[in-house]
Amino acid sequence: MKISKIIAILLVALLSAGAGSAVKIQDFIKPEASNIKENIEYDETSGSINLMIVGIDDVEGVHRSDTIAFATIDIDRKIIRFMSIPRDTRVQIPGHGWQKINHAYAYGKEKLLQRTLVNYLGMPINYYAVVNYNSFPEIVDLLGGVDINVEKSLYYNDSAGNLHINIQKGQQHLDGQDALGYVRFRNDALGDIGRVKRQQKFLKALINKTRDPEIVGRIPKLTKELLNLVESNLSPGQAIQLASYLKDIPRTNMAYFTLPGKAAYISNISYWIGDLSKASTFLSALPQTLKDRGLPDSSSTDVDVNEKSAELKFLDSIKTPVAVLNGDGTPGLGKKVADQLQRLGVDVAFIGNAKHFDYRYSSIRFPDNLEEANKGSQVTAKALAEICDIPEKLVKREETAPYATIIVGHNFYDILEKLEKLNNDM
Repeated sequence: MKISKIIAILLVALLSAGAGSAVKIQDFIKPEASNIKENIEYDETSGSINLMIVGIDDVEGVHRSDTIAFATIDIDRKIIRFMSIPRDTRVQIPGHGWQKINHAYAYGKEKLLQRTLVNYLGMPINYYAVVNYNSFPEIVDLLGGVDINVEKSLYYNDSAGNLHINIQKGQQHLDGQDALGYVRFRNDALGDIGRVKRQQKFLKALINKTRDPEIVGRIPKLTKELLNLVESNLSPGQAIQLASYLKDIPRTNMAYFTLPGKAAYISNISYWIGDLSKASTFLSALPQTLKDRGLPDSSSTDVDVNEKSAELKFLDSIKTPVAVLNGDGTPGLGKKVADQLQRLGVDVAFIGNAKHFDYRYSSIRFPDNLEEANKGSQVTAKALAEICDIPEKLVKREETAPYATIIVGHNFYDILEKLEKLNNDM
């Protein structure tokens, strides 16, 4: 069911809470916890309403679940807990065996994904909401953009998927397209886990923006544009009642976290292995006590740095652009290597051919200029050699090299295999 009216009412409720204004709907519907339990399905064991939230993209007509989250609303205490589910989480999909959870939506849309998540968490899911990324920029632009402190520069280009991200580090005002890039970027050493942290950070900033009283006058336009934003099995009446009930929920009663766990490599496939025991603890704890019970705050990472491979750690050292030269002669080789590096978050500034096609082994070159401006290139060159498993003796200075440069030789299969494995690890 399309629920533009529901979202509009929900925005009105949030806005009225933030601006302290009086909204007519409050004069008609002032539900108590008992009213919610009479009209909205909930888990009688926990007294909570459980929702599945899915963000989908559309690449060449194929819909994929790019973002998955589980939210639980404690009705009596007015507490919301929001748990992001990494898309590489290893689960058993009914009829398809053990796979990454994001495959479930491709196999059977929200119904199969919901069934998979219920089996995995051992908790009922009463309702779902599906958001299409094609509509995402519009709502952000209608709100006038969002201010957020970007923790590091984000750069990625994917022509096939029509995804182009170029966001600088620091305090930024993101419009709709940049906001979409911010919540979708995953091409760094933390991969999907780092992206989940950015999504939670963005969600907090977006909620703060909707509390701005200046937005109230734009509700009619928002309502019109939200027509095709969300699909859900909540009825309009249920959504209105729930929004009215939660309109004044304090921020201290909202908790955001990621499914606890760790990265693992099983049968040459990278997965996120969830810690369901710890997840259960987080989903039942009071928000203000979560940090004391082991939940990292928003400035930390959910991944133990010691669990990352040595090669992934070196990615953090690559701060300057690189060049890729084809030293083997195989057509398209330079682009293949460059694509793998870009997926890892490396800024590839140039792709071309080497002086000849008779390089037996791949090697690294960096500018023969030790001025302060070029010291970063030397660090990048050594880090690039580490992640590509190129011996130190093949990392050399070269007067004409404008960037740290990888010359891909006849052993290019080893280089591609190494880079592909790193991308799978992420």
